[in-house]
Amino acid sequence: MFQEFYGFTNLPFSRTIATKDLFPTASQKELGARLAYLVRERGCGLVTGEIGSGKSTAVRAFAASLDFNRYLVVYLANPTTGITGLYRDLLLQLGVEPPFSKPRLVARIRSALDDLISTKHRAPVIVLDEAHLMTQPMFEQLRLLFSDKMDSQSLATLVLVGHPDLRRTLHLTIHEAFNQRLAVRYHLGPLDLQETIGYVKHQAQVAGYKASTLFTDDALQRIFEYTKGIPRRINQVCTTALMAGLIDQQSVLDESTVRKAIADIDHD
Repeated sequence: MFQEFYGFTNLPFSRTIATKDLFPTASQKELGARLAYLVRERGCGLVTGEIGSGKSTAVRAFAASLDFNRYLVVYLANPTTGITGLYRDLLLQLGVEPPFSKPRLVARIRSALDDLISTKHRAPVIVLDEAHLMTQPMFEQLRLLFSDKMDSQSLATLVLVGHPDLRRTLHLTIHEAFNQRLAVRYHLGPLDLQETIGYVKHQAQVAGYKASTLFTDDALQRIFEYTKGIPRRINQVCTTALMAGLIDQQSVLDESTVRKAIADIDHD
């Protein structure tokens, strides 16, 4: 494996990187500040980004920064199970056995959230990923689920995470009531050239790379041009380039190696 050849102690450009080792970008810092406000207000927020832009990773990093004794983060990743499936998943993560009927599910969730807040003194933060896959009725059902005290408070902080078309969906007239309750809206854009260069170098360093140069400047430029600053695509190109570099026994990866990696990816 290329890990030994390049002297990595951990696998670089991996999705399993620890939150403490994530590359800090200006966008992620701004998103963190907005989510901190959202949690204080116990409101509803929307985070969007292109596929592979790192939106779920950024939200995961924020969630990891919350005090475990004060907050309970519930991560729901599959809205295609429908609203009943989401209700059941939510209850299971709250440590409550779900009842069979839908009305009882709603009552049980509201009771569990209220108990968490008033008795255990922990605020629930619910992250719903892939929210662009939700059906139209589900938005209104979620709004009603968390609404409390004659709609003046919420039983939980709700963060929807999804593709950019989710923003357009929520601007439809049918979702006006839900859209008006969004206290935070944030679109996570791609990395620029300097951030891409910093990201690649950071990923190599946290994986244990000790030498001064892994990718040449022209290689980094080509990586940015091809990936458009999307972290997941950067990871893919860099990993493929490392494999190609191992085969050619190259200790420093230049533009030709990156082009070879891109050709392999495009061929697939």
